[in-house]
Amino acid sequence: MKRKLFSIFTIIIILLSLIGYGVLEYTFSRGMRSGKLVKVSKKGLLLKTYEGTLDLGSGDQLTWNFSAHDDKLGEQLVSQIGKQVSLEYRELLFKLFYETKYDVVSWKLEGASVDLDYLCRLVNYLRENSSIVNYIREKIEVDDKVLLKRIRECQSKD
Repeated sequence: MKRKLFSIFTIIIILLSLIGYGVLEYTFSRGMRSGKLVKVSKKGLLLKTYEGTLDLGSGDQLTWNFSAHDDKLGEQLVSQIGKQVSLEYRELLFKLFYETKYDVVSWKLEGASVDLDYLCRLVNYLRENSSIVNYIREKIEVDDKVLLKRIRECQSKD
């Protein structure tokens, strides 16, 4: 009798574990979406997640809402607000603790955002040597006003 009861109890626990996994973690589909990152915020009562909105720009649905369950990834996305990004996501079966079924697993910059990011990194590197900065500033002020404007955008972000 004890063996039978123990077996039934074990089977119930295994079934509940499988159902729990299916509800919380099973990936229904995977995909990529690209657009301008409009909003990212940290939300939740028990399980804190980053919830965001991507502006797709055209079509029937102009925005797409997503979640980022990984804190490190969410913090990276917060620093990319306003930029053109590509998000890789997985769609979960249910959204039990999160606002959406879409869990972002990785991201990358796209288009002009990549160029501006590289330019800002270069500007920050060059600012360590004032003689280089003074020499380059004089040349850029005369030859390329648009580039000077982009460089100042980088400096205003810091």
